[in-house]
Amino acid sequence: MVMLHLDVSRLFEIPRSRYMDASITSETASFGLLVVVSCSLVDSAMTKKLVTEMLCIRCLKVQPCGPICTTLSCDGFPMAKHYCSICKLFDDERAVYHCPFCNLCRVGEGLGIDYFHCMTCNCCLGMKLVNHKCLEKSLETNCPICCEFLFTSSEAVRALPCGHYMHSACFQAYTCSHYTCPICGKSLGDMAVYFGMLDALLAAEELPEEYKDRCQDILCNDCERKGTTRFHWLYHKCGTCGSYNTRVIRSETTTVPDCSTSS
Repeated sequence: MVMLHLDVSRLFEIPRSRYMDASITSETASFGLLVVVSCSLVDSAMTKKLVTEMLCIRCLKVQPCGPICTTLSCDGFPMAKHYCSICKLFDDERAVYHCPFCNLCRVGEGLGIDYFHCMTCNCCLGMKLVNHKCLEKSLETNCPICCEFLFTSSEAVRALPCGHYMHSACFQAYTCSHYTCPICGKSLGDMAVYFGMLDALLAAEELPEEYKDRCQDILCNDCERKGTTRFHWLYHKCGTCGSYNTRVIRSETTTVPDCSTSS
């Protein structure tokens, strides 16, 4: 059981870090941490790294922050299962490691175990994402769905095929009604089955006579190539990659014998 003392004069230097939310609050009763701030500051931002001293509630001795109580009467009583001397982080419930490149603590077993740090993206990623598409500082932005800052978020983050990121929970909700990246517009996965269904739908559909020979210029969001395809109100297939993830950039009103081209 410990009580933490803060340098209140520097309390508002940076916003509350959310990578380990609620890890130093009075609610963390599992390892008994209490933050010493006045009532008017309870809801304000707190800089965890400025914590310098703790009060062991077992022996009531003020002492420098550390993983155990240093008084003889407590005989090495542990403050928490995990203690980070850099972030001044105590945690009893989760596996936590400190990343020297991110300069903060993250949930996980550690670098080289279940996570690695990508120097280009400047973030920690799961080992299964070793062959991911790199985008410089790609996590130093907000989630495109909920707008929470991704770099310090404690929620699980999902890497998209295009190299962008969003929260896993946001991805699950978003993909119930969308299949393209909200940032760059590329497809979020293998759409072969869906595009095959559209092929069958268009093959069975007969356009009115006045629209049969009309063409439209399109831009494919997946292969980023321009092309020309036959007129339709909703679906336009890319002649290069076969994707329907396209947008019309010009409608041709004149009739053309063959308009299935791309460039």
